[in-house]
Order: sequence, then C-alpha cells, then structure tokens
Amino acid sequence: MGSMKGLTYLKSLMLIFISITTMAQSSWNWPEDPQLEKMAKEKQAYYKVAMGLDNYNDSFTALQWLYENNANLNPSIYIDGVKVIGKIIKSGVSEDRKNQLQDSLLWMFDQRAKHFGNEAKVMDRKAYEAFKLYYKDRSKYPLLSELYDNAYAQNGTEISDYNLTPYMMLAKQYYEVKPKEMTAENVLEVHERVSNAIDAKMKAGHKIEKMKKEQDKVDAFLSALDGILTCEFISERLAPKLEENPEDIGTAKKIFRYSLQAKCTDQPYFTKAGETVLAQDPSYKLAKALADKYQAASEYRKAVELYGEAKELADTNEEKHDASLGIASAYNKLGNKPKSRASAYETIAIDPNSSSAYNLLGNLYFTSFEECKKGESRVLDRGVYLVANDMYTKAGNNAQAEAAKAQFPSSEEIFNEEYEVGQEIKVECWINKSTIIRRRD
Repeated sequence: MGSMKGLTYLKSLMLIFISITTMAQSSWNWPEDPQLEKMAKEKQAYYKVAMGLDNYNDSFTALQWLYENNANLNPSIYIDGVKVIGKIIKSGVSEDRKNQLQDSLLWMFDQRAKHFGNEAKVMDRKAYEAFKLYYKDRSKYPLLSELYDNAYAQNGTEISDYNLTPYMMLAKQYYEVKPKEMTAENVLEVHERVSNAIDAKMKAGHKIEKMKKEQDKVDAFLSALDGILTCEFISERLAPKLEENPEDIGTAKKIFRYSLQAKCTDQPYFTKAGETVLAQDPSYKLAKALADKYQAASEYRKAVELYGEAKELADTNEEKHDASLGIASAYNKLGNKPKSRASAYETIAIDPNSSSAYNLLGNLYFTSFEECKKGESRVLDRGVYLVANDMYTKAGNNAQAEAAKAQFPSSEEIFNEEYEVGQEIKVECWINKSTIIRRRD
C-alpha cells in the first residue's frame, strides 16, 4: 500500500471509528470548547486505529496530545498508553529513549489515579509494571521497594495475585546487593506481608492450590538467604515480645511461621506461639502441626485433643483422614487400644483404602495376645494373630502379615480342639471381631 493510499486508509478508518464511538463515549469528559472537542475526538480515534494497525509511535503521539489537552478524558487513555509504550520499548529504541518511555509509563499510573481515583488498585498495577521494567536493574531497587511498600500499604491483603511473589523476590535480590538498605528485618517484614495476603486469600476460598504454590515460592526465596531466618533470631528478637504480651497474635504468627521455616519446632516458643494463634485464629494446618509436635514429645493426651480440633477444622477428606489417624495413633501410645481401634475405623470410614489405618489395627491386634489370652484354648487365644493378619493383608504389609501367620494355631492344635480350618470364630476381649481359622503349617 503506497504512502498516500495508506494515509487515506488510516483517515477512513479514523472517521469510521469516530462515528461508531461518539455515541458510546457520550459520557466521557470531552472538552467544552467545540473545536477542542472535535480535535480530541479525532486524536482519540486516531490513536485507537493506529494502535490496531501496530503503528505505536503515531498512536503515542496522538495520546500525548490528549494528555496535554484532555487529561481527564477517560481512564482508557492511560491504560492504552501503558500498552503502547510497552510495544514501543519492545520494538527496540535507544537507551535514552527507553529511559524516557519507562518514566512516561509510570507517570501514566499517577495521572490515572489523579484524574480518576481508585488509587490503591492503580498503584497495585504500577508496582507490577515497574517490577517488569526494572527487576534486573539494581539501581532501581529502592524505587521498586518504595512502590511495593506503597501498594501493600494501600491494598493490604487485597493486593493482586500477580504482586505476591515479585515483592518477595525483590526483597531477596535487594538484600543480596545492599543489606544495609534492605535489612534482614525488612526482608522478614516483606515475607510476613506477602504471607498474610496469601493466608487471607486462602481463607476466602480464593484459588487455594495456586495460593499454596505462591506460599511455597515465597518461603523458598526466604530460605535461600543464609543467616536471615535462624532460631537465634526468633529467640532473641521475637520470643521476648510474646513473653511480654502472650495475646499478641501478630508476633505469635511470625514466630510460628518462622519456626517452621528455620526448623526450630523443638523450641518452647514454637508451641506457645502456636497455641496463641490457634486460640484466636484456628485452622486445620495449625492444629495438626501442634498435634504432631505434642505427639513427638510423647504428650499424647494433648495430641489427642489437638488432633480432634484439627479434625473439626478440616476442609477435605484427606485432612480429616490424617487427623483421625493421628487420634488413633495417640490413643495407641496411651495404651487405650479400644479407643485407638475406634478412631482407626473412623479413619477407614473416611478413606476405605487407608493402608495406614489398617496397619495400625494390625499392630493393635498383634500386640494383644498377653492381655487377651484366657489360657483355655490355644486356637481361640491365637485368634488375635488371625485378625492381625487380616488387617495387615488389607494394608498391603506382607512382611507383617507373614509375621502374624507364623503365630497362627498349628494343624495339631486345631485338630485336638475339634476346630476346622475355614471355620468362623469370634475373637473376644476388647477386639470383638470375627475371623476365619487358618493354620500356620
């Protein structure tokens, strides 16, 4: 297409665009002066058509006229301006021109907020666009840090998903090059802000699996920085604050989260912080973590209590299964086999294929010979090994199934007591379960 024909084509498209959009844009802030209004409509139509034809330099020229003469026209001139500048930069420009364009791009967010409000969300987007422009430029880290601090201050936990990981990535990179400007405490503050936002989104049911992955990324950035998150830091900087104010849930959350990260769960401040958080902001994950802690510390009664709370807070069958299995295991450690068995069967009701629950039942039965034998019948007394074998088989634990089989009654014992292989018997004691007689030889 020749230059004259191309110009004519562009003008024709522009006139068509003006006629189509005039009515749709009747609520826009056009200039009161008729001549200026006519010019503004032409520039607006021209930049849209040029943009559609990938003629981004001409599109930007028309946009600049609007910024100077009709700055409050509509938010779209700033939204489109960001897109146009991005395309121009990608097309290849000099370093000076690139710097000018980048400054203009960020300026557009300020102007958009100035003329149309909604500053929090506009600054949210500005921080992200700035990050994309400058995340490789160390000299821009102070600017990016300021932008993200501002975006989080204004949006809080309503910050956009796309601004979760970048903020933590920036803190990590900034700390690595200028630890006196981005201190260890600053990094931890950023981690806490991002984690709080992720927690809030998950509690609202927002893209839970995606948010879990975001938290993993954020935690990985923190873990990659040696010497920042240590048990000593938690003990010296955070634990005393919780001692002074045991109800300080903010500090308690930090201690609990950081203790998990730094593997300080054997410290007394870990459980203390966890219980503070659980009392004010209960969650399955927290109750389960504390229950596991008490289980490992042989505090089984406390473990039963917290596994029970975790089960009540569980959202998925997998979570309910794990909490129920924890209860069964803790009762087993307490020597309360009837309650352990009951919880194991509750676990199986949640997941009929729970090999862990079946294996636990096998262990309960296998270790019950001495307490359940009556000494009147070798066949009946050894019934505990028959039901243990049943459970181990369902669990797929072949080694233990064979160990149980080795304790079956012998052919001679079955014959002498006038029983038959394949005959159904009931194993009494606390077990009260029927099984089929088998022999070990």
